[in-house]
Amino acid sequence: MNTFSRIRQKIYPLFFPLYRVVSSVKWKKYLRENKKIRLNIGAGDTFYPGWFWTDLATLDMTDRNQYLKLLGGRKINKILCEHVLEHLDDDQVKKFAECAAEFGAEDICVRIAVPDGFHTNPDYIDKVKPFGSGKGAHDHKQLFNYKNLSAVFEKADFKAELIEYWDEHGVFHTVYEDDDKGYVRRSAKNKSGDHNVYSSLIIDFYKSK
Repeated sequence: MNTFSRIRQKIYPLFFPLYRVVSSVKWKKYLRENKKIRLNIGAGDTFYPGWFWTDLATLDMTDRNQYLKLLGGRKINKILCEHVLEHLDDDQVKKFAECAAEFGAEDICVRIAVPDGFHTNPDYIDKVKPFGSGKGAHDHKQLFNYKNLSAVFEKADFKAELIEYWDEHGVFHTVYEDDDKGYVRRSAKNKSGDHNVYSSLIIDFYKSK
């Protein structure tokens, strides 16, 4: 982590109270204007029409009590979570999956995008692995593949629909489209146009019937 990142990490939490006030006003407006709730969790600097932007200052994605307070009895219809779960440990990912199941509508779609541990490019793996050389990788706690990520959500009673991924045999698969389930900037299509250079593991999770 460079000096600027360390300073930002220390200063950013100081503004949480202000962010929460501003976010609360925006959230109330969002609820009035939208019948369905679509959360872009850990959104960073991404803003999409019809989606409500959250980060740690406005929602701890692993904290059940915060969902209770935020939703007030309403259910989530869609979740987009792009390159966030790799920053969580196993217990935190488990808690998030459980919250998504509890507070999600029956037809909820949870679109998860993370670095792909089965990617065949060694330079890619070096950048995205925990403590890797890439931007933000100093805080990566794990490297997912389609098998271990699916397993976590299946334990929370979700079923997986594979969207973009490398398999254990070194074969790339994709059915990704820029659809209303969530735009993923760091997909092969939108990031580089070449899956051998860059792609994400993208999975849509739906509640098991």
